[in-house]
Amino acid sequence: MERVCPKCGTLVSGDGLFCPECGTKIEGAVDLNKPQSEPVQPASVPVQPTPTPIPQTSVPMQNTYQQPMYQNPAPQYQQPYNNAPAPERYEHMSVGSWVGTVILTTWFGLISLILLFVWGFGSTTPQPKKNYCRAMLIFELIAFILVIIGFVVFMCFIGWNFDNIVRWVENLGEGFEKAFRITNYRW
Repeated sequence: MERVCPKCGTLVSGDGLFCPECGTKIEGAVDLNKPQSEPVQPASVPVQPTPTPIPQTSVPMQNTYQQPMYQNPAPQYQQPYNNAPAPERYEHMSVGSWVGTVILTTWFGLISLILLFVWGFGSTTPQPKKNYCRAMLIFELIAFILVIIGFVVFMCFIGWNFDNIVRWVENLGEGFEKAFRITNYRW
C-alpha cells in the first residue's frame, strides 16, 4: 500500500504508522491504491492577519526577550524500517539437523543451556529451532523447580525422622558386626 504523508508529501510504502522523513503519524493519509469516491480537496491555508507596527518611542526599552520554551513537544525520529515487522526466518529443517539440535541441547549440561538461550532468543535462528529451544527452556525451568521442591521435602523428611534413621544405621552396623563375627568363627 502506498500513501502520501499529509505534512511533507513523501510517498510512504508499507503499513508503517509514521512518515520516514518527518515522523508525522499517518492515520488520515491518502491511500494511492484505493479508488476514491470523491476527489481530494487540498487543505485550505488559513490566512494570518498582518501584524500592526509598534510606534517608536524615545524612551529606551529594557531587553525583555525571553528564551522560548521547547517548541516541539515530540521529537521527530527517523523511522528506518517504517514500523513494518521483520519477516520471520522460517526454514525447513532436515532430520539430521533436528538430531544435531536435540543432541547439542540435551547432552552437554551448561553448554546445552547456553545453546538453548542463544538459539531460543537469537535473531538469525530459524523459527522451528527457536520454538524448540524456547519449549526446552520451559521444560528445564519446570524440572528445576520440581528438583528444588523434592530436595526440600527430602530434607524435611530426614529432619523429622533423624532419630529413627540414626537408630536404623546403628542397628544395621550391629547386624554387619554380628555377621562378620560368625563368619570369622567358621573359618
